[in-house]
Amino acid sequence: MAKYPLIKSTLKERLLGGHYAEGLPLPSEPQLAREFEVSRMTARRAIDELEREGYVYRVQGAGTFPTGKRFRQGMFRVRPFKEWARHPDHRTTVLRAMQIEATPEIAIVLQIQTGDPVIFVHRLRNAGDEALVIEKRYVNAALAPGLLDHNLGAESIHETMVGMGVPLARVEQNLEAVNLRQEEADLLRVPLGTAAFLLRRTTYSGQKRASYVNYWVRGDRYAFQDTFEP
Repeated sequence: MAKYPLIKSTLKERLLGGHYAEGLPLPSEPQLAREFEVSRMTARRAIDELEREGYVYRVQGAGTFPTGKRFRQGMFRVRPFKEWARHPDHRTTVLRAMQIEATPEIAIVLQIQTGDPVIFVHRLRNAGDEALVIEKRYVNAALAPGLLDHNLGAESIHETMVGMGVPLARVEQNLEAVNLRQEEADLLRVPLGTAAFLLRRTTYSGQKRASYVNYWVRGDRYAFQDTFEP
């Protein structure tokens, strides 16, 4: 099992929590490899992804440094799935929908135990012939055991869970700019490294985390718009 996602998520939490002082380097790759009991190559892969997402930067001969706090500004909303699905030119393809065992990193995100059942849904949204949005969603299977029986190519997972009697009380989301990795670039049919939006969303049922989803959104075909009282 790949360990670099767990290293990456742990380092990201430390970076966002101010664990590493700005202007001072992070532990070296050999130090991280010893801390997490992995190879230096695995530690380097985690740092590579954090650099790609803008959390750290490298200085030749000096080390890897935190980029500093990301400023959080304002509020935004995203169109509900049902609005997307009702458009005649829009379609959603379910690439994978299955129950899996929670990996260590997913267990941390959903606040469950490693190996607990998780429903994984991988969908691709298209407008006409263009692929616009990739979705990777992880749902606590204990809260929605019949989710895979539904038509996930046409139904909103959020509304399906509510209809199953799962009260969804709160949503936390974060939007940032990233450069697409090979997997996402291939699905969206754009060059490797193309800039895109990454929307991360955590949905709560009471105090429990019910689902966690990542959306990769093509920046050249998508815009976020909102209207509010100043």
